[in-house]
Amino acid sequence: MRSETRARVEKVARELNYRPNLAARSLASARTSYLGAIVGDVTNPLQAQIARFAAIEAEAQGYPTIVSLDADTDEKAEHALESLLAHRVAGVILIESPYEKPAIAKIAQRIPSVYIGRLLKIVDIDSVTTDHVAGATSVVDHLVAQGCRRILHVGGGASPGAERMRQGYRAAMERHGLNDEISIIEAAYTVDSGAQAGREIFDGVRPVPEAIFVCNDLAAIGVINVAARRGIPVPDRVRVVGYDDVMLAGTETLSLSTVNQPAHELARKGVSAIVHRLKHPETPVSKQLVAPELIVRRSSTSPLS
Repeated sequence: MRSETRARVEKVARELNYRPNLAARSLASARTSYLGAIVGDVTNPLQAQIARFAAIEAEAQGYPTIVSLDADTDEKAEHALESLLAHRVAGVILIESPYEKPAIAKIAQRIPSVYIGRLLKIVDIDSVTTDHVAGATSVVDHLVAQGCRRILHVGGGASPGAERMRQGYRAAMERHGLNDEISIIEAAYTVDSGAQAGREIFDGVRPVPEAIFVCNDLAAIGVINVAARRGIPVPDRVRVVGYDDVMLAGTETLSLSTVNQPAHELARKGVSAIVHRLKHPETPVSKQLVAPELIVRRSSTSPLS
């Protein structure tokens, strides 16, 4: 092809927003039966589990899945979407990515989508998430039953699910008459962020709380690591509860009390929602809550006598 002709073709392609069908160039007029999955943070055990179960569930329903693992920012999520669109996927499963609501809405307008990890009441997209209000409530109720009053919450900042978790914590504390004990330090869903919150808790001027409810298990591990370095025993001096129930939480060494988010159920409902959307595109969007379960282990209970 002559350079002048190539330049004209490329110019028209850009104007038409043309994307080559990398999966099946010979079937350029047909959309494939593949689904795409965009994962916010594959190093997060819960997200990795959801992605794995979603791929298995989608395959069982006749939709092989192409997974994009590197989408820990909204910009990366957009790049991941472009790659999936080039493969002409039929729909997209968004696993805690992107983060900002306008970015989520933009994707939903371009391709059938389901978001796993947030309720997203005001965004026109199917969503599936754990009932974080109920999860946080169960933690506070448990810690109060253990005799704790000074219960601090290490929140997840702007992370998916964090706001509803804070709502549940506040409401439960108020219901127990502990309004004056409400205390929140913001972090993120990582060990390092939990350790930073731990340093603020244990090295600050405020009294060490009787219990700490942490936004996820990775951050809880960070908090416990700092407590150990400061010679503050868990649970003798401070009780700690995490969230997610990742595999490490149940080990004998850690024995972390936590809230189980049922990854398989979240994945199953998410895949069912996107498949239903593909078959019935005009149906109203669904917002589904999955019930969590408090798992009590050694980190939040009195030591054995």
